[in-house]
Amino acid sequence: MAFSERIAVWTTALELPGDVTGAVGDSVTVVPVVVALAALSDVALAPVLVWFGVAQVVWGLQYGVPVSVEPMKALAALAIAGSLSASGLAAAGLLVGAVLLVAGSAGLLTRIDHLLSQSVVRGVQLAVALVLFETAVGLGARNLVLAGVALLVGAGVAVVSLRASALAVVGVGAVIGLVETG
Repeated sequence: MAFSERIAVWTTALELPGDVTGAVGDSVTVVPVVVALAALSDVALAPVLVWFGVAQVVWGLQYGVPVSVEPMKALAALAIAGSLSASGLAAAGLLVGAVLLVAGSAGLLTRIDHLLSQSVVRGVQLAVALVLFETAVGLGARNLVLAGVALLVGAGVAVVSLRASALAVVGVGAVIGLVETG
């Protein structure tokens, strides 16, 4: 199928409210992780965001669906926790990209999806959350005043609205990102 035909099929099948919500949802979960990665490691924020965006666009145009961000979040969580160096993260990212490229090109993604139960996916998500939680507690223990302020702000925003708490995380992440990159 020619590139222009794929674009025509993709735009015809586009369900704007759901697709926009999905894209924003991916960004809301990935951007804070990427900003934390840049703030706590030697990884530069701008190239990570650019290449993440490029990968999402290429994957979406080729396969018509967004790529799962779980492998990227898992790798970023390991780097944030200090278990993976910047060069190790780059190598692991290239390996994951190659595996996804081969699996996608060979039409194996649907088969793999059927083989993996939701409990496996949820297990990976829980593991990533626990690694990030452990790192957050360690960072909070280094500066109890900042940790206390963060908890109060988070609790205050969550009382107003749980959805607003996600926006607060994105806002704080954006500020940190701007400060880190100048």
